Amino acid sequence: MSAEKPLLLEARKLTKTFPAERSMFGFGPKVEPAPVLHGVSLAMDHGEVTGLIGESGSGKTTFGKCLLRIVEPDGGSVSLNGEDWLSVPADQLQKARSKYQMIYQNPYACLNPGLTVRTHLRETLSVFHGIRGVEADERIESELARFGMVAKASSYPGELSGGEKRRISVARTLLTSPSLVVADEPTSGLDASVKADVLDRMLDVRDAATAYLFISHDLDVVRFVSDRILVMYRGRIVEVMEKDSIDPALAHHPYTERLFEAARADIPTEEESRVMAEVQEASLDLSRGCPYRGLCQVWHARGRPDDACAQELPNLVRMGSDQQVACHVLSEGAGQQPGASEDCFNIESPPSGS
Repeated sequence: MSAEKPLLLEARKLTKTFPAERSMFGFGPKVEPAPVLHGVSLAMDHGEVTGLIGESGSGKTTFGKCLLRIVEPDGGSVSLNGEDWLSVPADQLQKARSKYQMIYQNPYACLNPGLTVRTHLRETLSVFHGIRGVEADERIESELARFGMVAKASSYPGELSGGEKRRISVARTLLTSPSLVVADEPTSGLDASVKADVLDRMLDVRDAATAYLFISHDLDVVRFVSDRILVMYRGRIVEVMEKDSIDPALAHHPYTERLFEAARADIPTEEESRVMAEVQEASLDLSRGCPYRGLCQVWHARGRPDDACAQELPNLVRMGSDQQVACHVLSEGAGQQPGASEDCFNIESPPSGS
């Protein structure tokens, strides 16, 4: 990490609970408050790529949006380039956010159906960099060529396929020359060759000091692009793997093992996992202890209902120089004592380009 400048991102103990609500017209049962993030922390340096994985509903997207204040966190702190991001007045956020961008999971939400592709990109260059005219058109032509989309410059969003919309949304984001991109499933719906082109373009920009928080269900893609991977389960980080530990053959948190094995036919789908979790929650007190133990085959096999897994929330414990796991069973096996907090991994961000 550079001694001359602060970390690009330091987020500490972010929390978020969505409030209780009823339907639009006030009828129907009241939805209970939904805690989504439970004190999640992260630090990233310039040019770094951090992968964030977990099943649907684990809080990945909410965390990314809280980092950029697209969704306001309830608690915690966020520093971007040494600036207290949460203290920036709301009316100054749009200008300040020009260096910090998000690629949304739904590309349809990012495009105005009444504007052509070229007009979208012209508007981006004008608003963020004041670039117009011939210079803007030259940059647009070059960017579209990188994504194989030159022939679509005059097309409207309704004339594009889902994959083409996604490529345009990525190209539009990269035109802003951002310092940090929160990329939420940026290659979802793309075929293999196009996916490779998009990733190559994103990593080309990374070499010029653009950092990514790469949110994805595609573990193979995340392993390919990331300096490290964070595994999130129900709003908590349960494992941190630096690049050399992203290996299914090594010991991992039971939930991480489940993600590595997800392609196997005998592994339950996300929907089956949700049903199983609901059944377990009905029979277990998950207000304390490890929140994953209801689905943890390791814990059930141990037959120790009153052990630390049932009594104490596990913190991240260092298992080596490049891995941390929030698991009582693994920490006991390694002869480690429970860690003090999730923050232990955050100050040791790997060097850019590692």
